[in-house]
Amino acid sequence: MIDLDELAEKAKKVAAEGGERLKDFKDSEDWEQIREVAGSLGEEAAIFVRKYPLQSVLGAAAVGFLLGASLGRKR
Repeated sequence: MIDLDELAEKAKKVAAEGGERLKDFKDSEDWEQIREVAGSLGEEAAIFVRKYPLQSVLGAAAVGFLLGASLGRKR
């Protein structure tokens, strides 16, 4: 039988270790590079949407339809 107290202690330990790793990563230079690239991609996406609004809406609708169709069939 599974000991719930033991499982809870393991979960707390894993969560604490994950939090420490995330904190270390956020303090690293890699985090700053990721933020810069993500910001740049967001700006480029905004420019594209402003330049091609109809194509952007149709593309988003197509992606939504395909995701909905694929996820709906698995149930």
